[in-house]
Amino acid sequence: MAFCWYNRNLPILKIRGLPLSFFAIGFLHMYWILAQLVYPIGQTMPLVLAYDIQYFFMGLWFPLGVALFHASNLRFLHVARLQKQFTGPARRVESGCNGAKTSWLCRLRNMDHTTRSIMFIALGMVIQVLLTVGMWLACRKYHPTYGIPGTELRGETLLEQLVDLSRGWEWWPSVLWQVIWTWIIAPILLWRAWGIRDTMGWRAQTIGCCISNLHATPMFLVALYAPVFQKVNKVFTPSQWIHLSIFMFEIFTVFVPAFQVVKFWIQKRKTTRSNEKWDSPLQTAGLTLSPQTEPFTPSSSSTEHWIFPTATLTKKSKPLDIFSEDLGDRLLTMSALEYVLSENPQPLQEFSALRDFSGENIAFLTSVAKWRSCWATQSADDQKRKMYSDALEIYIDYISPRDAEFPLNLSFAEIKRVERIFEAAARSVCGEQTPISPTSFDIEIAPFSCCEASSPVELNDRNASRIHYKGEIPEVFCLTVFDSIQAHIKYLVLTNTWPRFVDEMQAKRRQSCETANSEGTWKSGSTITNKIAQLVRQIF
Repeated sequence: MAFCWYNRNLPILKIRGLPLSFFAIGFLHMYWILAQLVYPIGQTMPLVLAYDIQYFFMGLWFPLGVALFHASNLRFLHVARLQKQFTGPARRVESGCNGAKTSWLCRLRNMDHTTRSIMFIALGMVIQVLLTVGMWLACRKYHPTYGIPGTELRGETLLEQLVDLSRGWEWWPSVLWQVIWTWIIAPILLWRAWGIRDTMGWRAQTIGCCISNLHATPMFLVALYAPVFQKVNKVFTPSQWIHLSIFMFEIFTVFVPAFQVVKFWIQKRKTTRSNEKWDSPLQTAGLTLSPQTEPFTPSSSSTEHWIFPTATLTKKSKPLDIFSEDLGDRLLTMSALEYVLSENPQPLQEFSALRDFSGENIAFLTSVAKWRSCWATQSADDQKRKMYSDALEIYIDYISPRDAEFPLNLSFAEIKRVERIFEAAARSVCGEQTPISPTSFDIEIAPFSCCEASSPVELNDRNASRIHYKGEIPEVFCLTVFDSIQAHIKYLVLTNTWPRFVDEMQAKRRQSCETANSEGTWKSGSTITNKIAQLVRQIF
């Protein structure tokens, strides 16, 4: 956990919402530690007191941890749904409803995902607390002086009393809570997450957590009530079936992201070396764009022709075939990325949104490229105002911590620099909003209609401006206002999304060739071995 928290600003961890996951893991781990200590230490305590502690921790502490844990898993579906906006014509997901300041239902629907999830969990926990405390007060086995008659502790021997304390209707609220989360919420989450193919291991993590928890409650009940399990219970107590699921929770939630971080480091080192090897002059030019340089334009030098064979430099209307494995690591360069962004960014846009959950990066780069292409060197006041309005729209859509649904991963100093240019205008257009905390990893949905598309427009089409700013334009506003941000985001894409996109395209190309070559033979997928391999690929 410390390793993941130290690297929390990496995109693959930042989007996961680590605070919610770590709170859940903390609750579950504390319960697991207490459960491991209750058996050796509980023998030195009064019998009823030991079961009182176990009852309240299993009735309150453990359900809260499970609820927070599955709420963090539901975030996966929430992010995947929001990222789809970058693949369609509309750039923003419509807000829940208007009138957020007058209707409590609208305020509820317009809340961010984490706040709404915690609110529902808090409501459920209030009900759980009332049921747990109420049943404890009504059950005389824990306090013989008061309670409902007939609920006294049964059994003449100590073993019989232990069995009676571990059973009874007072345990059912906790069991019901577990059933709701593990056999209703988790299967729904599993079903909805099955078709999502992300590159960060988030889907595998979510599916693994859901599956590893399915056995816990049924096996706990079977171990309690089935006589054949009495011998097993002597060495593996009934609650250990629940503790086993907690152990699997922690493995999937902590080690899968940690593995992805290490994998990212290896991938980044490989990409950096490849870029320095094959594209060293172009890398510097790509990271320091000047007003005279057109962005996303392939180099006119001879380097272009051995990175991209002449046969592949076709018109935009024709499919680009630049992902040949013969090129090796020469595709992992800035010029290759810029070529795709210039000629045909849509496949990369869809991949980044649906697979990499970073669609805002490609959308920002294509939007800035379109905005720069519309700039006139000697622009009139009206033209400059239109360019400022379009730039303000880019700021609101992708940069503003107050308005952007997926704010770009920028440094604090960079955000403050552009805020001095656009923030006052953004507030006059979109109104005041509560800023997102710099340490918050939540995804906000801006509920203001001024920031939504009034009509369908293409993802990178900046001609149909949605904002017409009439106020004062800062003097520092110029063509280079987004240059440093553009260079930073391009480098993030180069080291994060681009290598995975290249691997994906090459894998599809290789799979297509293998399918074509093996058609009509035993390799066509009709064998049991190939069917199993296809199923494994679908899961992971």
